[in-house]
Amino acid sequence: MNTATSSAASAPAAPHTPRAEARAQKHGRDQRYLDLMAYIVSNTISGEIMAVENYSEMVPLMGGTDAKIETVKQALEETKHIRMLASLGKRLGYGVKTEIVEPQWLAIRGHFSAAVKKKDLAACLIIQDLMTETMAIVLYKTLGRDTDPDTAQVAGLILADELEHLDIGVRRISAMLKADPDTVHDALAWAHHRVMPELFSMISTSCHSLCSQLSVDCGGIGLDSISTDIEMLRVDALDAYMATLDAVGFDLKVTMPLIASMSGYGAQPRADVGLRTDAAPGCSTQAGRCC
Repeated sequence: MNTATSSAASAPAAPHTPRAEARAQKHGRDQRYLDLMAYIVSNTISGEIMAVENYSEMVPLMGGTDAKIETVKQALEETKHIRMLASLGKRLGYGVKTEIVEPQWLAIRGHFSAAVKKKDLAACLIIQDLMTETMAIVLYKTLGRDTDPDTAQVAGLILADELEHLDIGVRRISAMLKADPDTVHDALAWAHHRVMPELFSMISTSCHSLCSQLSVDCGGIGLDSISTDIEMLRVDALDAYMATLDAVGFDLKVTMPLIASMSGYGAQPRADVGLRTDAAPGCSTQAGRCC
């Protein structure tokens, strides 16, 4: 999800060979675009690997055979995404990493495992099926716009699966919320303060170790080559997160402070998605709180 980089963390760029330039020109792009795709796709693969591990670890917590089978199916679909993304890089001529590199993914994976050890199924579902899937949907929608035809096609195919996974998460958490609202709201707050800072830190202009492993120039790639920027992505991501919380039916008295805390991560919504004045009696979005 870390989608752009800074010159402060620069690594030597991969040589722009005539063959590499020819591949880029074939798709109406330059080497800078391919470097950006190598970076984004590698980070996306990391998220998919984490999802496979999360779903696999969560299976024993699921209540019945059908739910276990559904969760295994989700894990299998994430493995399919890894292969599709790796194949995409091969077709377009840039290298990708098929392992988790950036530390934020490892941190989120650790928080998920902590929830599993507590047997907190609600927190597990919120982390993977709601938070991570929502961010993945934003990313795949971005990759489907103003990119080369191969990338747009792959992004669209994976997006369909991720939308289904989000729907599953909304259904699961909504049912748990009706049965035990206090426990599920506690799980949301616990997961939010641990996972959302990590996810949003990857929508930034900072680079950790991935650039050096890919041998791309961190100072020479940028989102402008796909007609977007960091601020736009952060707004899209926060709006999508708010919409997800609204779809589940979380209490605004719980979600409003959580959304307000996102300003500390440099995120501000473009609209009051899910926080409409008609969403709950006595709720004032202008005041930023629910009475």
